This record gives sequence, structure tokens and C-alpha cells, in this order.
Amino acid sequence: MAIANGPAAGSLGRWWARVDAQVVSETSTTATIRCRAYFHSNAWGFDVAGSGTASVDGNAVSSGRVNLYSPTGGTVDQLLASRELTVAKGSQPRTVWCSATVSVTGGYQNGSSSAGVNVWVGSRTYYQPHPPRDCSLQRVSDTQQRIAWSPDYTGMDGGYPWAGVYVDRRADDGSWVNIADVSWDVTNYTDNSTNAGHKYEYRLCAHGPGGNSTHAPCGTTYTTPPAPSRVDAIKADATKVTLQVYGAWQYASAWEAQRSADGGKTWADISTTMDVAGDARVDLHDASAPAGTIAYRVRAKRGDLASARVKSNSVTTVTPPLAPRVTADPVVPTGATANVSWVPNHQDGSAQSAAQLELVGSETITRSYTTENSASVTLAKGSWKARVRTKGLHADWGAWSGYAAITVADYPQCWVSSPATDGALVDAVPLTVEVAATDETGISRATLTLAEVGGATVATADVTDLEPVSFGSYATVRNGTGYLLTLTVNGGSGLSKTATRRFRTHWAEPATPEVSLSYDAALACHVKAGNGVSSYEIEQTTLVGPVSADEANGELPMSGTFTVDGDAIVIGNAPRCSSFTVERVAYDGIAVIASGMLDSQETIDRIPPLNTDYAYRVTGYADNGTSSQATAEANVFAHGMALNFGQDASTALVLDYNGDYSTSSKRAVETYHFADGGENGDLPMSYALDELDKETSLSWEMGRDGHDAYMRIMDEQWKGWWRGHAGERAYGPMDFDMSVKAPGVWKGSASVVHNVFEEPING
Repeated sequence: MAIANGPAAGSLGRWWARVDAQVVSETSTTATIRCRAYFHSNAWGFDVAGSGTASVDGNAVSSGRVNLYSPTGGTVDQLLASRELTVAKGSQPRTVWCSATVSVTGGYQNGSSSAGVNVWVGSRTYYQPHPPRDCSLQRVSDTQQRIAWSPDYTGMDGGYPWAGVYVDRRADDGSWVNIADVSWDVTNYTDNSTNAGHKYEYRLCAHGPGGNSTHAPCGTTYTTPPAPSRVDAIKADATKVTLQVYGAWQYASAWEAQRSADGGKTWADISTTMDVAGDARVDLHDASAPAGTIAYRVRAKRGDLASARVKSNSVTTVTPPLAPRVTADPVVPTGATANVSWVPNHQDGSAQSAAQLELVGSETITRSYTTENSASVTLAKGSWKARVRTKGLHADWGAWSGYAAITVADYPQCWVSSPATDGALVDAVPLTVEVAATDETGISRATLTLAEVGGATVATADVTDLEPVSFGSYATVRNGTGYLLTLTVNGGSGLSKTATRRFRTHWAEPATPEVSLSYDAALACHVKAGNGVSSYEIEQTTLVGPVSADEANGELPMSGTFTVDGDAIVIGNAPRCSSFTVERVAYDGIAVIASGMLDSQETIDRIPPLNTDYAYRVTGYADNGTSSQATAEANVFAHGMALNFGQDASTALVLDYNGDYSTSSKRAVETYHFADGGENGDLPMSYALDELDKETSLSWEMGRDGHDAYMRIMDEQWKGWWRGHAGERAYGPMDFDMSVKAPGVWKGSASVVHNVFEEPING
């Protein structure tokens, strides 16, 4: 209850108006308020006329003129008027103004006083909203779905008002997600956020002051199914094929399969049975697959919606085999077995269950086999042809293969008729060789080779015409060496035969040359070659002539000729050499210094290596083409280095005072860093190219004579030879430099870029 007093009234201020008000009853939608007006005396006596008014929310009631009484010195509250009013509750709590007014008009302490209070009235009661009615769902496209509903609400003055509607969605049986909150007066919504390959469900919920309604389902829709990820066709039986469909959409209501037997040119719908084989896989079974090579294509369906078709691999059902691939020995010697093999060609993949081999020649031979893929048969001499057919699961034989030709024949006959026997001695070259051969099918090719026994081939000749052929020369055939002649004859049948003949060479060689060496101040070597002792003489009891000692083998090799005259051995002189060739044999290779030299002539090697062992090999040639050799060991001693210039290297500068040098070498490479995850410590790998750069830098000191010679070289030369302290040599372009070190002493320096080494023109 709310109570309030008005201001004191009358000349003495001994009375005022009093009000009290309260809600005396209420419902969910209304409240009844009672307001009462009182005359209040404050310790004073009154007996006068007056009136009072009580008002609720502006609705007043009056007492009319009444007597106001209070005993002397009394304090009283005299009720004058009471007003009750029922008001409607709103959506929000509110206050209602209640007031009282009292007036004294009897002529004593006349006046007026008013008082007022606010009475609180709560909001009306709202109930859980009704859910939307007549909900519907329409698929517009894969990316658009439309929802509609009918309202079921009251206004705010009713118990079931709406503030809005929640739209919820879930995809693929997942969790519900709110996607929209529309106003209370909206009755449809379009979802533009869907995609192909999904199941979508929708529900609605109204919300208002009374809370949230229950959910109203709108239905389920599906978008276009996704295509399978893979379709494998597997032959299950002779006429049954299983299609394993991977990436199968779980919401597909059907699977449509088609089959093609012409390589995909045409397709026909087929009926299949289905098994669910696991997550995202179904198996479709075609129980009436036709014979031949077939392929399938499959798509998922949901009502009228269908995915793209996915094609399977091809499989071959049971069919008669194709012709096998047959190979046979093309040529077989008489009495040997002929081998025939085949590779089945079963397009349906079945294993070979039987095979037939047919051989046609002087007679027809048929052999039967089961799972074998080869056969060995003995055939009479002549021409044959073989063919094979096979059988698999199908009841019929497959096609015959083409024929493979087989020739059965004798080996050719061949021999070397000259030299007529093995071990013959050949005392001169070229050697004339005669061969012979026969073959009933003709000779297609005959080849004769000459080789050292256990060594390399010296010569080869075509002797198909069986005519004599000349082999070898003194340059290619060595004296005192065993040789092997090999005759290979190929007959018209394709068979070949080989015959061999061994012989040994032995002819009179010229006397061993005599060699003498000398060295000059330019660090060149002079080589003189001449005839050695070639004739035999008897000095007292000693035979003197072209005889040498082979201490390693304990032999005394003798040059010349040896013949038998009755009981006597006749010794002939060795031939004399008519020309000589001189070669330098060093660690870096062999070089011809001079050739065609006459007896006792001299040649000069101007750039031999320094301070290292090497040799000169002198070969003497007789007029008949035979030759002999002598070797002379050499070593050019030097205190320093040498530079040589000119075509014949005859311009020489000896550097024998405080000389030193250094050589650098660099090979070109390509370097790569590989992405190896740090496995090799982030280091690169390099690969060498076929490029090498070498350079030698040298320096020395010299006096006035050396200075003058070096100045001429600096002015006239740009390319030459350098020889180092320990046998090193280089040839290439040079750079020169010179400076004064002390009075009368100069320091020279040079660098040479190593080129491909060239020998000078020696003389």
C-alpha cells in the first residue's frame, strides 16, 4: 500500500488530506486498484462541513458535502471517498497515479489539501509462442533453397506474440546451425549458401516475450550427387562382373550402371544388385555380362538428380583365345631337336588348359599338350613349318597361329688347305692362304681372320668366293710369333662351321742397329744410328758376327740365315739396314724424332726431358721389309730449366741460376645444391667437365749474356717449350718479364699456358 499526506491547510494548519492506494486484486491481464481519500486532523477539534475526492488514473469519485468532526485536541483520519478501478496490464510494467483532495467549507479553518501516490502494476503474462504452421521447403537449385510458413501469433495484447523466427539448418546429418533470424511478420526465407553434393534439413522456431516455441520441421532436400571417385570392374566369374564404386555418396537413392561392348561407342542400361562394401564404397554386380571385352560407367542418383558418369576399366569375359605368338629354332642341325615355344593370347585372362602343335614338312605331325608352353621335337632333314593353337576356360579352341619356319640341314664342310698343316713355319709375308668349303644348301658367307695366338686380330678377309687371299706385312706380323687362321663358313641353311690353322713366323732379321748419344750445351740430345755387325767371321776359334746375349732366358740369339748342306749347317750373313727411325720413349709418351735416316746419320732431339730417365728406340729396316730394333737409355743432366723457341726449337735459353717455378691446375666443374632436407649438411655436389687449365710460372737470375739473349726472345717470340728440373715439359703461349736485381744481375720471369703438346720439327 502506498500512503501520502497533503500539505497542512487552514489558518492554523491543523489539518490536511491523506491518501492510500494499492492493488487489491489482479489477473494475468488486469489489475484492480483502490484509492481512498481521508480528512486528517492534527491534535485539534473540528466540527465543520467539507468534502473529499478519490481518483485512480484520472477516474475520480466524490463524497459530496459531509460533516468533518474531530474532538478537541483529537487526531483522526476520517474516510471521505474510496475509488476502485480495474486497469489493463501492458507488455511492460508501469505505475498508475492515485490522488486524494479534501476541502473544508464550513466557515472555520476553511481550505483545500491534496495528496497523491503511484501504484506499481506489473506487465501482463506472455506464454510460449506457437510455432510456425504449414512449413514447406522447395529446392530451387543446388545453391538455392526456399522455405515458407504460416504465422500463428497474437498481438502484444495477446498471450502469444512473436518477436521473430529463427531459421536453422543442418548438412549431412551434422549439427543444427542457425542461419537466419527474420522478423515476426516475415513468412518466407531463401537460403543462397548451399552447394552440390549434400543433404540439407531445415527447421523453424518462433521467439517472443514468452520465450522460444518448439521447432517446426520444414523438410529435407538434396543437391546434385557427387560423381564416384573411381569405378573398378573386376571379373568375378565367366559371365559375372563386380563394379567396385569408390567415393560412393551415402545419400544416393539409386546407382545407375551402363555397359559397353564396343569400346565405348554405344552404352546400354543394365540391372545390377548392390552391396554396401564399407565406408564410401558400394559393389554393383552384373550377373549377365556378355562374352568379350566390356566396360562400364556408373553414376549416383537421388530422385531426378544425377551425378556425372564415371567410366571403369575394361574387362574381358570368357571368350575363345586369340592366336598365340610362336617362335621356333629357324635352323636345326640334322639329328638335333627343334625347339618350339609359344605365348598364349587369352584376352579373357584365363590360363591355358590345352595346346596343339602342328608340324608340316615331309609329313604332318600333331602333338597335344596341357599347360606346357614349349616343345622339343626331332625332325627329318628338310623344310618344316610349325603352328600352335590353345584353349582356355572357353569350350572352343582358339585361332591357329601363323607358321614359324624350321630348316633341318647338315653343317657346312670347310678347311684351310694352305698352310696345309698346323705348326708350319712361315718365313716371309704377305702370307698366301687357300681355303675350301662345301654345303648342299650353298655358301652364303665365308670369313677368314688372322690373329696372334691368344691375342688381337691382325686382319680379316671375305673369302666367300673361296679364292686365295694374301695376309699381313712386316709392319703388322711379328717375327717369331704364333698365329691362328680362323675360317668361318655360313651355309645357305643358316648353319655355320669353323676351321682353324696354326703357324709360326720365322724369317731372317737385319742386324741390330748401333746407337750412340751425345748432349750439348743447349740441353739437346744428338742421336746417331748405324748398321751393327751383319756378317759372320771366324777369328781363330771364335765365331764373330750378329750375335747377342739374352741373359734373362740364357740364350744367344743369332741373326742371319741358317741352311743345311748335307751334314753341315750353313750360316748366312744378316741383311743390312737401309734406313732408320728414331723414337723418344718417355713417361709422357712416344715421339718420332726422325725417320728415313741413312747409315751413320745423326738427328737432334732439342727438347728431351731433363734430369729423368728415358730412352731412344732405333728401328732399322732392311730392303726386304724386315726390321730390327735397339734401345739406348738416356738422361739429360741439367742444373736448371730450359726454354726453347722456333719451329725446330733451335733457339734455346738455359736457365741455370737461381731458378724456380710453380704449376697451377684447375678443372672446370659444375656445382649444385640439392634439396635433400639437410641430409648432407647443406653442402653442394660438384661434377667435373672435360676442361682443364694449367699454367706454369717460372723465374730465374742471369748475367749480361743471358740478359741479351732474353731480350731478343722477348722481342721475337710468343710461344715455345718449357722444360723443368724433373722431366716436366709444357708447350704453349708465354708472357715474359724482366727486372734488374743488382748491378750486372737481372731477374727474368715467364709464364706458360699449357696447350696440347706438340713436338718441334726435329732434324
